[in-house]
Amino acid sequence: MNHISMEFTPSQLGETKKVFLKNGSSISTKWKKENEYIIRYKPENYADYYSPYFLFQFENRTLKRMIPYPNKRSFGYMTIIMIGFIYFKGIKPDLYLTLIGFSIVFVFLLQFVVGIAAYKKIKNNVFGKNITKIKETSELKN
Repeated sequence: MNHISMEFTPSQLGETKKVFLKNGSSISTKWKKENEYIIRYKPENYADYYSPYFLFQFENRTLKRMIPYPNKRSFGYMTIIMIGFIYFKGIKPDLYLTLIGFSIVFVFLLQFVVGIAAYKKIKNNVFGKNITKIKETSELKN
């Protein structure tokens, strides 16, 4: 896998660069350390709290390690929804753990599926040899 395309690379260490694609989605890249980048694909729909983060570590311009991180906000939303569901529906206390356990497993599976799609988008756009379809600045103003 090649190194990150120049259009996605931030100019300074610690800086974040966000690139909007033509379909309304975006890819944000944060230069964390020397040869370490955190990349996140945000889909055009507002389900971005399910899209995970990816840490890419490079060595000699080749990918050494890729680590996906789940998005913590989705677990926060799940907790709030479960507390509201339990409160308003009057669920029995012996079902609390079962319901919360099922919810955690569901969010993990959802993050896994969304993570596969996000990784493919990142691989095609950020590491692809093709020139990406980025919105021009004049298109962003309209």
